Amino acid sequence: MSSAGNEASATDDIVRVVEGGYCIGCGACAYAAPAAVEMVESKYGMPVARIRAEATPAHRALATSVCPFGTPTEDETSLGEQLFGAAVPMHEELGRVVSTHAAQVVEGAFRENGSSGGMGSWLAVEFLRAGLADAVVHVGAITGAQAGETLFEYAISRSERDVLSRSKSRYYPITLTQVLAEVRTTEGRYVFVGIPCVLKALRLVAMKDEVIRSRIALCIGLVCGHLKTRRFAELLAWQMGVPPQELLAFDFRHKLPGAQANQYGVAATQAPAAGGSTQSVISPVRELFGYDWGLGFFKPKPCDFCDDVVAELADVTIGDAWLPQYVKDSKGTNVVIVRNPVVRTLVERAAVEGRLALDALSAADVVKSQASGFSHRREGLAYRLWMTRKRGEWAPRKRVEPAAFEHDRSFRRKHELRAAVARESHRAFAEARDAGQLRIFFKRMTPLVEQYRDLNRTLARRVAARLRRWFHAASGK
Repeated sequence: MSSAGNEASATDDIVRVVEGGYCIGCGACAYAAPAAVEMVESKYGMPVARIRAEATPAHRALATSVCPFGTPTEDETSLGEQLFGAAVPMHEELGRVVSTHAAQVVEGAFRENGSSGGMGSWLAVEFLRAGLADAVVHVGAITGAQAGETLFEYAISRSERDVLSRSKSRYYPITLTQVLAEVRTTEGRYVFVGIPCVLKALRLVAMKDEVIRSRIALCIGLVCGHLKTRRFAELLAWQMGVPPQELLAFDFRHKLPGAQANQYGVAATQAPAAGGSTQSVISPVRELFGYDWGLGFFKPKPCDFCDDVVAELADVTIGDAWLPQYVKDSKGTNVVIVRNPVVRTLVERAAVEGRLALDALSAADVVKSQASGFSHRREGLAYRLWMTRKRGEWAPRKRVEPAAFEHDRSFRRKHELRAAVARESHRAFAEARDAGQLRIFFKRMTPLVEQYRDLNRTLARRVAARLRRWFHAASGK
């Protein structure tokens, strides 16, 4: 892949990121350059950077240098080579790869308590057990959180019990600012768990901060379709009878016995009334409007300008094995992409010991398990970059060349509708939330969703027709 995008000075890139709506809220800039940036929450439920009026060019340049959506000199390809070495094979979609697997944790309650096969928490605990790390930095529920407030944050776990208590995926925006400050002032080696953009920010910080660099024992990456704002949990909970101001806790991946792995549920916990107790409501995701990941409800703009699906800068990446041979198992199975030989040794040894069920899986199958994500962040990204350039706007430099797709009007319309759905979801929910009326959101979003689904049905019929013509031609009928 090659570089593309508008050139800009490093001093001003952080301003372009913030003003252009490309801030993902990771908080790396506020940690590295607090004189330049502070973190605030937007009206759409996202932490975002705010440039301080007194920020000097040097301060802004430092903030840019750690921003995953600025234009630092290093992209995921060059950083991956520095981290893992040129001798580790390079894969076009997966980055540097030592080995790829499908895995399920057999020992303990890792799989039962995890979102999928349990590998994320198991890997973190295995590093603690082996003495390779002292603590785990990962996302967990905020202790003592009040109803209607932020539900999750980066936390530090120092025991297996604590790690397990913070297992499962959280589709929620989180900042690194405070936890990096704690890591810097507390000696030890840390396992970091995060999505691609957050781990890129961490690696960029480590290039500038020797203390942080020395304290990274392992990075566990999570395959990412896109991030969500806080409003995603609020929308789902509201449909289940728990309004935003009463939402106390949320489980994004509640396993439903007997259902396929991709047909899980969610659980919302409502704050108790005076003298009462908390109440939890569970619903299958298929019954809730807006959970369809392809629709992109509450997707932050920068997610549409990311070209890293599988956290290429992680020592090991885990995701859901959305493959026919695994998807029917309601307990879940992980795809595992290993880039660090130490991780490969741990995983293979645990399989021999019967603590993991480990299958060989080709890189092609891993890509297939995340096919829609790669399509959106390769061909789809190329078109979005072209559209941005056509409007004369700045966009982050990516490893994908802009492309117009002039002869594929349906493709263009599909990606234009996706962007419109994401954009409108933020605005519509803000209005519904302010008015206290969920129906406002449904009224504004339903026409867009129907347009998108109608287009997909049309495209599916065209593909089916092409396949029939090919079959008849091939069979001589």
